[in-house]
Amino acid sequence: MTAAGTERLPITVAGCLLIALGLALAAPVSIALARARWTRRAPGWSLLLWQAVCLAAGFSVVAGLALLAVEPAGYTLVGAGLDWWSSLVAGELTAWRAACGLLSLAITVVLLASLTRTAWRTVSRRRLHRQMVDLLSRPIPAGVGAGCQVRLMDHRSAVAYTLPGLHARLVVSTGLVDLLTTAELTAVVEHERAHLRARHDILIMPFQSWVAAFGRVRGVREAGRSVGELTEMLADDVAAARSAPDVLASALARVALEGRCGAVGASAWSVATPTTCITDRVRRLRHPDPLPSVARTVIVVAAAALLAVPPTVLTLTW
Repeated sequence: MTAAGTERLPITVAGCLLIALGLALAAPVSIALARARWTRRAPGWSLLLWQAVCLAAGFSVVAGLALLAVEPAGYTLVGAGLDWWSSLVAGELTAWRAACGLLSLAITVVLLASLTRTAWRTVSRRRLHRQMVDLLSRPIPAGVGAGCQVRLMDHRSAVAYTLPGLHARLVVSTGLVDLLTTAELTAVVEHERAHLRARHDILIMPFQSWVAAFGRVRGVREAGRSVGELTEMLADDVAAARSAPDVLASALARVALEGRCGAVGASAWSVATPTTCITDRVRRLRHPDPLPSVARTVIVVAAAALLAVPPTVLTLTW
């Protein structure tokens, strides 16, 4: 009960509810969402839902542990946190409250450190990769556009990928050029440019750090895989609108059937995705079945609701 006499949600109950929600989102919900087939019918909206699931999962676990740690100290969350820290330093905390608080801090530090490390390593590797590409490839004057250089690399594998950033590169291999028709090659280039324009590298970076930090959790691994596939399908939709769905589908099928797939660089966006993913991409391009507007609205509402739960519980508690 607060000073004004208003009944509040018990802190212990609120903390347990948030932890349960976070664990459910990180494991069973993520696994179920990764296995769902309907997400392929609306990749952009599904990516929005994935972002909400992962953000709500991390925030819920951290906030739930924090609530269990500070209970029942203080009348505000900030005051309770300061009281907890003072009691920890003074050695007056119970083992349970100390463990919950320290675990909440540890998870927060791991998530932030993993995100920082992922961003730093990505930028560093991309810079080195770009230097290597400039040394080993030659520009294609006719293909310059979309704020990037198009480079041709002498390699037998059928490869197309981008290196995003201030000095972006779009790389295609001679193997891909020899394999595809002009129309198919144009469709593949449009696919890669879609990644650049939308900065999909920034979109997936939090998921890469999430996997790097907690990749042993099956749901987290499934989330990373599903987000990667949906991002490719989102770029497929953009490329199909700019060229033709059948042409892009034909290009993907040629690459898969020739068995000349290859990826260059860990951060590259490549058409050389696993065969199962390419099969799904070709199928949806040839037989599009987008989700109706009502279903897309439900996805947005669900994402907003997930993001609203942790702050709502904290408000009801404090």
